[in-house]
Amino acid sequence: MSALVAEKAGVKPADVPRDLAGWLSCAADLRAKQADQAAERADIAMRRQVLALAAATGDGRAQKRVEQLAARVQALDLSAANVAAALEHAGTAIAAAEADLAREARIEALARHEKRRTERLALIATIEQRLQEMAPLLDALGHSTHDLVASHAGLGGAAAPLPPLAFEAVGGRLAEFMTGIGFAQWLPLARPEIRPPLASWLEAEAAAQESYAITL
Repeated sequence: MSALVAEKAGVKPADVPRDLAGWLSCAADLRAKQADQAAERADIAMRRQVLALAAATGDGRAQKRVEQLAARVQALDLSAANVAAALEHAGTAIAAAEADLAREARIEALARHEKRRTERLALIATIEQRLQEMAPLLDALGHSTHDLVASHAGLGGAAAPLPPLAFEAVGGRLAEFMTGIGFAQWLPLARPEIRPPLASWLEAEAAAQESYAITL
């Protein structure tokens, strides 16, 4: 609200609102003032109607009172115009303040969105690194499995019709374990539905490896 508009509305420049809450309160006060003015205008109209006959027939006191009421109506008209202008200005200020708040909220939301994007890519980078670290470990597991099967055969161990340490069997148990810890949500892992997923790959491999034990 400009100083001129504030002055016409009966508001001191120092009292001009500084934020949305202040402008909303100001607008509410102005609307209340409009309501008061309307009520006073209706009261004046009723009084003038009561005095009209006496004033028209030459009653001096009635005529003077009618003139006073007419002067008050003129003052009300000026005050009402000022309040209306001030209320229009307050509406503009409220719209601008709400737009500023909406813009600030969007900026904050965009910042949070960008933070989520950055955090997701950082998480992907971590997962990628861990998977790359696992690749040589799986290669080492393959070599270890081959060496164990060979030494078992060399020590006279009997070969099973369905070797429990064949790559397919080991891979199947790994897939079952991965399914149980959430990988199935991301990868097309298959496992038998008639039993729960493996709780421990280590325990499953230890059980499978028992058939490769050699005694003296």
